Amino acid sequence: MIPPSPPALPFLGHLNQFRRDPLGLIVRSVRDHGDLVKFRLGPHKVYLINHPDAIVHVLKKNASNYDKDTRSTHFIRDICGEALLTTNSEEWKRRRLHFQPAFHRAAITGFSTIMEEEAAALVGRWSPHSQVEASTAFMATTFRIVARALFGAHLSEKIVTSLEEPVTLVLTQTFARLGSLTGRKSRAFRRAMHQINQTVDEIISARTAPPETPDLLELIRTGTSSPGEVRNEAISFLLAGHETTANALTWLFAYLAHHPGEQSRCAGDSEALDRALQETLRLSPPIWIIERHALGADEIAGCTIPRNASVVACPYTIHRHPGFWENPDSFQPDRFLSPTPKAYLPFGLGPRVCIGKEFALMEAHLIASALLSNFQFTPVNAAFPVPDPAITLRVRGSMPLRIQARTQTHS
Repeated sequence: MIPPSPPALPFLGHLNQFRRDPLGLIVRSVRDHGDLVKFRLGPHKVYLINHPDAIVHVLKKNASNYDKDTRSTHFIRDICGEALLTTNSEEWKRRRLHFQPAFHRAAITGFSTIMEEEAAALVGRWSPHSQVEASTAFMATTFRIVARALFGAHLSEKIVTSLEEPVTLVLTQTFARLGSLTGRKSRAFRRAMHQINQTVDEIISARTAPPETPDLLELIRTGTSSPGEVRNEAISFLLAGHETTANALTWLFAYLAHHPGEQSRCAGDSEALDRALQETLRLSPPIWIIERHALGADEIAGCTIPRNASVVACPYTIHRHPGFWENPDSFQPDRFLSPTPKAYLPFGLGPRVCIGKEFALMEAHLIASALLSNFQFTPVNAAFPVPDPAITLRVRGSMPLRIQARTQTHS
């Protein structure tokens, strides 16, 4: 059986469509062709799987046949080199086992003080009867949190703001390069990476002695053998750790600003806030696409997947699968009062499930709780934000919100 495929150009295949609107291409393809779709990006074959059984097969049951030696990982290596995020096989297992204890629930509880301090600092920077640009603020706050957890560093405002533009540039251009045949790095990309590397090196070199309370940098140092490896892992944790949580918070406040009833519930009910966060991760998952490389041929849903093909799962579409979600496009946090359908994977599945899952959930909850306890949020723009699918699912452009002092919460 040959999987269906949308109309394509003879040589480029779906490359132009992917470059113009990757998320739209996937959404339309699932709607028109079902749960297994074949694409061609130039000469490269890509198979989209959109059923939880197929996703579990690739990411969990037969995970040994799939690694991350993908085109997207190749480009991500231009940011963080060989790190936990980009390695495979035995080297990946070694690194994962080494870092895993630092991300267990008991271990990350120690970082809650950092998260609460930075959340309180954000509350202090915002004032009632004003307008804020939420996405930028969340990026800066989560960057500080991850940096302090990673380096034990109280980063200056100058460092945070100096890194925001190069980080955004390299992440955006990395995904854009997937939609090109050459994947060539621009001069701006090289300059941005030079700035990121230089700043991280300076932060690391400023460490003259181990801290009283061990941080992630000490763990990285004991598990790597060279300054370059330390920097690679540090950049990997720094970028991946703040980008995804900042986007989750941006989308959460977009939904709550447009659903004032839910916002009021979340302000006084911790469990309601958790459900709203789960629903946000369903509708707007920061990790919106997951790619794997087939080490050998496989069979999925009666179709042969050839060796060296790419297999991708798209949480954005599987989270809207009408076979598993009622009113899939609606923001309904109380759906998570019932058992969660198997078509839910905001942090991936299997052995390579996101190592920072518990860290991210705690961070997002503490920041959101602090803000909602103090402020009420309304959207500046009547239209709901448009997704911008890059390495992560950002809000396109900015997301301004009006804030007022919260006058009442519910216990």
